[in-house]
Amino acid sequence: MSFCFPCVDRFPFMHPRRVSFFAYLAAVTFCTFAIPGQGFAEDGISESMAAYAQEIDQAQSHLNEGRIDDARKQLKATAKSSRGFEFEYLLARVDQADATTAPHLIEVVPKPDVETRYGVLNQQTRQVVFICRDGGLRIYDLTADAAPTKSVIHSEGAAVWTGVFSDDGKLFFSGHQNGEVLVWDAATWELLHTISLGTDWPVRELVAAPDGTAMVAESKQALELWTLVDDQPSKVAELGKRLNFGEGLAFSPQGDLIATGGMFDIVLHDGKSGKQRASMQHASYTMGLKFSPDGKLIASAPRGNVNKFLGVFDVGNKSRLFNAGPFKHYISGIAFSPDGKRIAATGCEKLLRLFDAATGEIVLSLPRQNCGSEPAFTHDGQLLGWSEPDGFHFIDLEKAIVNNAP
Repeated sequence: MSFCFPCVDRFPFMHPRRVSFFAYLAAVTFCTFAIPGQGFAEDGISESMAAYAQEIDQAQSHLNEGRIDDARKQLKATAKSSRGFEFEYLLARVDQADATTAPHLIEVVPKPDVETRYGVLNQQTRQVVFICRDGGLRIYDLTADAAPTKSVIHSEGAAVWTGVFSDDGKLFFSGHQNGEVLVWDAATWELLHTISLGTDWPVRELVAAPDGTAMVAESKQALELWTLVDDQPSKVAELGKRLNFGEGLAFSPQGDLIATGGMFDIVLHDGKSGKQRASMQHASYTMGLKFSPDGKLIASAPRGNVNKFLGVFDVGNKSRLFNAGPFKHYISGIAFSPDGKRIAATGCEKLLRLFDAATGEIVLSLPRQNCGSEPAFTHDGQLLGWSEPDGFHFIDLEKAIVNNAP
């Protein structure tokens, strides 16, 4: 069984559509020199956060070396105001440790025994949905045993290319090879709508409004905004021409803005009408986009072989707070923690990283055996999950606390 990793076949790097070779070369050259090489040249690193990151790294080293008491002391010495998910995770490892060994507390739901692209986390209910090449969705409940609780499939077996939950966890949208988007009730897995984008063409990109009343999906020609307010979904507007290498999509948590990427810019559109409202320049192949929970920041992770950064922008004044990087490989997935303090990032550097969302400081690096994708936190902030080729991996702090209770 093979695993089709999304950052490879979802966003082919070469041959951007409607861009000549010379324009493309100029774009790459411009962005190579326009983006600061070491990430923090504009605003500098917060000294307190840098010191905190060093303390966390030292505590992690103590744990990995079996020095449990030293790790506990190091963690207790950190500034409370700086702490985030990484602190709670390492503390849970300490609490679960015996005299010399601290478990990593990473669990895995194995991928289904079919060709699978990745797993998607329901941030509200802790469901995991694997999207599969046979056109099916395999649904698992992380609060129950590891067996799939449900399996549903496209009526024609059209392969699934992408899938997303609405932020309230009530709906799941699946994009298929034949140009259709299916909308599912995430509680019953009843099919509610079948939306045809008009052409037999894979829906590679898809995002839903927080309450599920709208979606943006990639057709063969454009990014299309649809409303689901009425009995029958209807197209509202096109947000821009489709590019072969992908654009990136994000709905703000408040539903008032839609962000799209592309060659250089992050473009902000009205969440209801689709009309363009503002733009921010980042780098070539700006595709990985996510809003912070309060909607005030947007993270951007350009994809491709030139710019391997993580940037965060202030949505209000359109200014960039920082560029973290460059890294050895580009980042393929990003997610804000519910408190907005951290950004989880995955990719083919075989690391799961946590960045401080205000400074770009890396506060935790977890080595992985494989590439990662689709990171997500549950809304209570207690679970962080991500996909790898062998399945869905996750850290459940709530379970660790329960298991350690007397």
